[in-house]
Amino acid sequence: MGILSCTLARRKEVFSFEYDQKWLLSKQKFMIDPDLQFFPGQQFLREDKSNFGMFMDSSPDRWGTKLMIRREAIDARIGSRPVRTLQNSDFLLGVYDQHRMGALRFKLDPDGPFLDDDQNMPAPPMTALRALESASKKLEDDDNLDDPNYSKWLSMLVAPGGSLGGARPKSGVIDTDGTLWIAKFPSG
Repeated sequence: MGILSCTLARRKEVFSFEYDQKWLLSKQKFMIDPDLQFFPGQQFLREDKSNFGMFMDSSPDRWGTKLMIRREAIDARIGSRPVRTLQNSDFLLGVYDQHRMGALRFKLDPDGPFLDDDQNMPAPPMTALRALESASKKLEDDDNLDDPNYSKWLSMLVAPGGSLGGARPKSGVIDTDGTLWIAKFPSG
């Protein structure tokens, strides 16, 4: 389809997109974003937009963003380093590939693996719903990184729930047939 590029300019990410020539010549091509026109070369956004809408749809909303920010805080603590401020690209590419919304997949190299394809982060089975609900409640109510169970609760939810949009706690789960489902949990 094309290449999304991200550069840092004055500590702000600037995204551009360039259609693949095969996509532009394809009879099956379709408009993928209102800010992208059918012509070759890099296309940039207006300054008031942070990324193209189609890619924002593949990024987490409030719940997933919250999980990723907390994961970064724990990783920084474990690594004895300062907490990084996560950028839009971190949220876009930090979603487990199999759970990513928007029917898009990302690679750094056309022949390389998809990002993020860590096989240690698949959706849990549907039988884990109660444990996932409990973890989501604890994470929503408590941001005490010193709690010894905090990292465990976060790891239970970050991969299966990090990509899902909206503000309510949720998680992806897999049924006995291998079908991916979204489980939404009570909030507040």
